[in-house]
Parts: sequence; structure tokens; C-alpha cells
Amino acid sequence: MSRLEMPSSIRILIASALLCLIPGLVDLPCQAQGSRSGIKSGTIYSNKKLEEDLVIGKVVSVSPLKLNQDLLEHTGMVSKVQSTKVEILEGPFKGQTVEVDNEITDNPAYNVEVKNGQEVVLAMESKRDGEIQVNIADYHRAPSLTWLLVAFLVAFIAFGGKQGVKSLIGLGITVLLIGWVLLPLSLQGFNPLLISVVICLLATASSILLIGGLSKKSAAAIAGTVGGVIIAGFAAQIVIWTAPLTGLSSEEAQILRGSVLVQQPPFYSGLLAAGMLIGALGVIMDVGISIASSIAEVSRADRKLPMKALFESGMNVGRDIMGTMTNTLILAYTGGALPLLLLATQMPSIKLINLDLFATEVASALSGSLGLVFTIPLTALVAARIMSSENISNHEG
Repeated sequence: MSRLEMPSSIRILIASALLCLIPGLVDLPCQAQGSRSGIKSGTIYSNKKLEEDLVIGKVVSVSPLKLNQDLLEHTGMVSKVQSTKVEILEGPFKGQTVEVDNEITDNPAYNVEVKNGQEVVLAMESKRDGEIQVNIADYHRAPSLTWLLVAFLVAFIAFGGKQGVKSLIGLGITVLLIGWVLLPLSLQGFNPLLISVVICLLATASSILLIGGLSKKSAAAIAGTVGGVIIAGFAAQIVIWTAPLTGLSSEEAQILRGSVLVQQPPFYSGLLAAGMLIGALGVIMDVGISIASSIAEVSRADRKLPMKALFESGMNVGRDIMGTMTNTLILAYTGGALPLLLLATQMPSIKLINLDLFATEVASALSGSLGLVFTIPLTALVAARIMSSENISNHEG
């Protein structure tokens, strides 16, 4: 692997973030001006029909929090209200200022506490003829994510040079495969596991060929990576069948099944397996290219080395990186499951181990790690076979 090469696990890790950013970066605000005939608290009156829309607004003033007496008297729930003036920055009502009663509860997960000058996402929905209800839906986080993305791209290209640009192209291909192939086809009801297998093959080939070119090193890395991904996929599918795991342990999956994509249970177990494959692809690809590169360097230094010596060299490198790469994969899942782990300290171990959500996280980490481990000997075997003295050719590996 090149000294300045960006690991492909990082490229896969930010793919989901890029997928979330793309719609926000390409969405152009509507320039049409709406009626300014009447505005009061949280409501715009207009002859324009609006089923539901999300637009960006800017807070221009915020009043101190006041206790919501009505809610307290009728339900006993403690809630506070901010009277907030927000200027609409886009859409048919661009330029209008509307007052919104922003409710703050004792559950911070659902609160959007705002301050002057802050941008927010406004939900606009038609209630009756000529009336559009306006509410603060969320913080406008896209600018912060965009700056972080720009900083990443600048650092990536500055330190990676041409290899960095090639890696970005590989990342772009991976993002397109996920965003334009996996997601649309899954929403249409196609088997997500089969689609993800094809995507992993295409992403592996494109990324490694862009970095290593058409060479023996690339061929060995692709072969080892594909073998590792297949083993990880088999391990994931077996544990999903035998445990069994439903794929519906997360709140998002339950919402998806309940309102967006009503499918039979096997579809969601396939979606879970697809997620396991894609989650493990990055580190498996890193291991494959690292082993292939190390054997290529050893073979280039001594053309007379036999297959056995090259294989042992690759295995030695593999043993060195196996622990750190496994840590990378397991810690990534652990970091995402910290709230679950904290909750686990308050329940019996037998309940924790058999909890669908916990078992899903463990299965994801271990199946990916299993594929990673098998990638080492597979890549070393293929690389040693095609780069050994018995198979030396004029082609540089």
C-alpha cells in the first residue's frame, strides 16, 4: 500500500455521510414569491396549495422560555414554549417572517433549542384552504457537514496527491453504487443481499484497479478481498438463519417496514446481511491490498524467491495487521452501540446476549472479522502463486 494512500475503510465509512450530503448540496431553493397577505403565530395564509414541504429558515428573534400551563393542567406533562420569529429563506414564501411557538420538553431527543441567527429546518403543511402551518422541525446541519466534507477533501488531496484523486474516484463509484443501485432496487423489493454482493464485487474491483492499476498485485488483492467478503457473507447469513435475527431490531427498520417498505420478514433479514457485508468491505479491502502490496515488494526485491517464501512473507505481514484491522472493525461497531452497552449494564446477562439488537451488533462485528482473517491467507496464496519465481514474467506486479 502506498505510504500516502487513504485506507479504503475510511472511504467506505464516509460513504453514508456523503449520501446524506448529496441531496442537500444539489437542492436549489425555489425563487418564486408567495402571497404576503397575512401571517400570525405559526401560520401563513396563501392561495398556494402545499401538502408538506421542508425549507430552510433563519431565527431572527427568540423570547424567553415560558411554562406551557395548558399542557401541564391537562396532561401533567412539563413543557416550555419559546416564541420564535423565523425568516423563511427559500421556497414560495421566501422573505416572509413567521412566528412559531417552539415547544421544549424534558426529552432532549425531540427538542430544537434555537438562538438568534441560527438556521433551522421548517416543516410547512397545508391544514385548510388558505392556511399553512409552520413548525420548527430540526436544526439545519448541512452547512457544518459541508465544511467538514470540504476539509476532508482538501486534506485527502493534499496528502494523497494523484493517489488521493484516484481514491476519491473509487469512493465516488462506491457512493453511486449504493445510492443509485442498492437503495432504489431495495425500495422496489429486490433482494438486498444479492444486490449488495454485486456492489461489493464492483466496488472492490473499481477501487483496487484505480489504486494499483492492471497488475498482478491488483489481481491478488481483488481475489483475496472477494474471497473474504464471500466468507463474511456466508457467516452473516448462517447466524441470521440460526439465531435467528430478524433485521427489525432497530427503530429505523421498524419504521421502514411499517410505513415505507412493507415486505415479508426474509427481506429484512437480507437487508441486515447486506449491511453486514458493506460494513466489512472497507477493512477487508485494506487487508487485501496491504498483503498483495507487501508480497509484490518482496518479489520485486528478489525475483528468485519461491512461492512458499512469498506466502510466508505475506502471512507475517497479515499477522501484524490482523489485530489492528480487527480492532478497527469491532471498535467501529462498539462506538455505534455505546448507548446499548450502557443499557446492558442494567440487565441480566442472559437477556443481553439473547437481545436481538445486541446479537445483531455482535454478529455484524464477528462475521466481518471472520472475513477479514480469511482474506489474509487467501490473498497471500494468490499473490505468492502469481508472483513467485516459478511464474516470473516480464510484467511488473
